[in-house]
Amino acid sequence: MSLTQLQQYEAARRRLADSNLAFMEMVTHKTNPMTRDDLAALIKLRPERYSRFAGWLDVLPPRT
Repeated sequence: MSLTQLQQYEAARRRLADSNLAFMEMVTHKTNPMTRDDLAALIKLRPERYSRFAGWLDVLPPRT
């Protein structure tokens, strides 16, 4: 069964929203928050997935 255009849109929107939530959980984790170095490594490893978060490189703290 093929999905309608609206169903395809909604599925794609949900995947992006889930990905954004997962990223924010990594950034704000209480005991092991994401660092600038962590994000840079993720962008290098999987640019198609993580390059949209490149703006956070200026915001995240460096690894200490």
